[in-house]
Amino acid sequence: MSQYTLIKYGLTDRLSIYSLPTFSYGWGNGQSSTGVKFNDLPIELHYNILTARPAQYRPSVTAYLGFIAPTGDYTGLSQSQDGVGQGAWFLRFGFQSQSVYRVMGHAARLRVWAVGRQAVTTAHLRDTTSYGTSTGFSGTAHPGAFGNEGASFEYGLTKRWVMSLDLYVTWAGSTELVGKYRKAMQAVHTQSSWSGSYNLGPAMEYNWSPDMGFIGGVIVPFTGHNASRAIMPEVAVNMVF
Repeated sequence: MSQYTLIKYGLTDRLSIYSLPTFSYGWGNGQSSTGVKFNDLPIELHYNILTARPAQYRPSVTAYLGFIAPTGDYTGLSQSQDGVGQGAWFLRFGFQSQSVYRVMGHAARLRVWAVGRQAVTTAHLRDTTSYGTSTGFSGTAHPGAFGNEGASFEYGLTKRWVMSLDLYVTWAGSTELVGKYRKAMQAVHTQSSWSGSYNLGPAMEYNWSPDMGFIGGVIVPFTGHNASRAIMPEVAVNMVF
């Protein structure tokens, strides 16, 4: 379970600063609960290149540039499930375009996005870590680039009920792990393979007010490479202030 607080402050009409502090709580997998954890922290600048003009069918276009700070636990863990960070600084970049139309008398929103993250430092590891190591390990990891891109379509059935459909791909590059297990003096040097997953996410949203809503849906991965293909139901409450 994750709690996201999206904070966005307009510096000018076009430029804003954005942050996404995230807390998470995990359980299951035969391990004890993680307790409340603070995850890695993204901070970005958003620049509005193009402003939407629905009457002209012109979408908005916003560019992203920022970083992800390694604030989440990733090394010296009591159990692997406690790992919620990657231990490295990442450059974060991308764009989003969205537009709103009237289709058969109802509002429809189309959103297209692409986001990438590239590690610019190395994570120093000890014992049980987010990278799958266990007690006695000492070494480093250089995470591969990762990101996602896709499109989202939302259709307002009424002022309160919204039908949505996401089609997107997540991908991750190769991560290099170097080190050794101290007692066994066992050297480790591994490099993971590239992975990718194509996903479909249908959902329904109900809004009590313009500021609060509930959404429930399911994530269905339909093809991929070196990635799990578990069907994942999801529910969320969204509040805007």
